[in-house]
Amino acid sequence: MRVKSHCRFRGFSLLELMIVVAMIFIMLSMCTLLVNTSIQTSRVRGTANRYAQLLQTARTRAAADDRFYSVYIQPVAGANPGLAYVDIVPTQVNGVSGHGPPPAGFYDRGDPVTTLSSGVIPQPAAAAPATANLKNLFCAACDPLIVQNTAPTWGPDGMPCKVNPSQDGSATVCNSAGGPIAYVTYFQSQTNGQWTAVTASPAGRVKAWYYTPNTGTWTPQ
Repeated sequence: MRVKSHCRFRGFSLLELMIVVAMIFIMLSMCTLLVNTSIQTSRVRGTANRYAQLLQTARTRAAADDRFYSVYIQPVAGANPGLAYVDIVPTQVNGVSGHGPPPAGFYDRGDPVTTLSSGVIPQPAAAAPATANLKNLFCAACDPLIVQNTAPTWGPDGMPCKVNPSQDGSATVCNSAGGPIAYVTYFQSQTNGQWTAVTASPAGRVKAWYYTPNTGTWTPQ
C-alpha cells in the first residue's frame, strides 16, 4: 500500500535571499570596521610607546655623555615616514648637539630614531582633548606654565630641562636658572581620531597615555 506524503519542501523566495545577503554584507562591514579600528588603535598606541622609549634613550644618553639632547619629530615627507629622533650627531665643543629642530634641522645617521606609524601625526596641545585632566594625572602639583608642548630636552643630570643661552653668551646651557620643567607630546590617528600622549614629569618620569572619549579622561597605557 502506497502512503502519500503530505510534507512539501519549498525554496527561499527572492526577497528572503536578498534579506539574507544584505544581512551578510552588514555583518561583514561591521567586522571590517572593527578590524580597522583595532589596527588604528594599535598604531597610535604603538607610536606613543615607541616615542616614550625614545625619551628614555635620550635621558640615558644625556646622562652618560654629560651633555643635553633634544628629541625632535621630522614629519612625513613624500614616501619618507615621520620620524622621532634624539638629536645627537654632530656634537659641538660648546655643548650644542645635532642639527637643531626641523625644518632646518634633520635626522642624521647615528641619531637614535623611531618611526611614527602610518596615519599617526603629532598634534599641538591646543587641539588635544582634556589637557587639564592629563596635567593633573602626571603633574598635579605643577604650575601649568612649566608643562611644555615643545621638543623634550634632557640634561646631563638625566632630568628634563630647557635650553637657554649661557650668561656670558658664549654657548648654550640646559635649564640655566630655568627651574623645573615638564613635557607632553600628543599623537592622533588620522583614520579614527584616537588620541595618545607621552609625558615627562619634572622628576624625569616618562609615561604613555591613551584618551577615552566616553569618559573624557586619560589612562596610562
